Amino acid sequence: MELDLKGINLDSLVQMLKASFTLDNWDGILQIADRLYTEINTIYNSNQQELSYGQKVSSPQLKRSIVYYFGYSMCLKGIAFEKLGRYNEARDCVRMYEDLSWIHGKDEEGCAEVEYYREIAKANRYIIELREGNISVLPDYLVFLRHNEEEVLPGVLYILDSAIKHGYKVDHVLDEFREQLAAMSEYYETKRNIRYYIDYIYLTARYYSMKGNMLDAINTLLRSLETSVKLRDDTGFRKSAALFEKLRNQTTSDQLDKYLNLMDQILTREDSK
Repeated sequence: MELDLKGINLDSLVQMLKASFTLDNWDGILQIADRLYTEINTIYNSNQQELSYGQKVSSPQLKRSIVYYFGYSMCLKGIAFEKLGRYNEARDCVRMYEDLSWIHGKDEEGCAEVEYYREIAKANRYIIELREGNISVLPDYLVFLRHNEEEVLPGVLYILDSAIKHGYKVDHVLDEFREQLAAMSEYYETKRNIRYYIDYIYLTARYYSMKGNMLDAINTLLRSLETSVKLRDDTGFRKSAALFEKLRNQTTSDQLDKYLNLMDQILTREDSK
């Protein structure tokens, strides 16, 4: 479906991208990211032309550095392509934000954004390789994660997704980061990383299932369902419930009771509205 994005300012487009990411709306991201890139490119070129003529810059007020909008638009577009399995197009996007030093008139914030997107580009190249099954990059990606704490959770998600898709073991990765992620669970549950955190629990359950460790798979899945109910995350709940139903015949009576109790909680909550 084609989105009507005319007349929407840059910072509103950024918020739309963030919302679309939370909803896994990859096709929507492609459209919004293109619009954001076109708009910031128009503003930047207009600014440069005015400066070349010795005129005062008349661009609209922006909340962030111009570098941010260039980087964010192509970064989110690349992520959407990667999620859709369009890896070569994702690489094209990475090339567009891995070096934004060409942008003129950068202040201190802009220079910091250049370095930020340089690092993110490096990580996203590893992610694309992992998604394609090239596990030779895993050691280098783990080095990156050890030096970038804020990337650990999304990084472990990508590693789990790759391991499930291509059938290899990453127990050492889960062991290394388990305590770190558990210690930050309250942050993940209350801030903007809710989607990442629930997906981490859900994918861990799928990983255990792939290995045939059904007891841990279902216990982890119940934790995913409990967290989804607690945080009212419908997307995470639907995925976890679907997987539980698939594994229902391998549950213990206690596990099934916990699942049914969760369903009762939801019904009670809905009835009370």
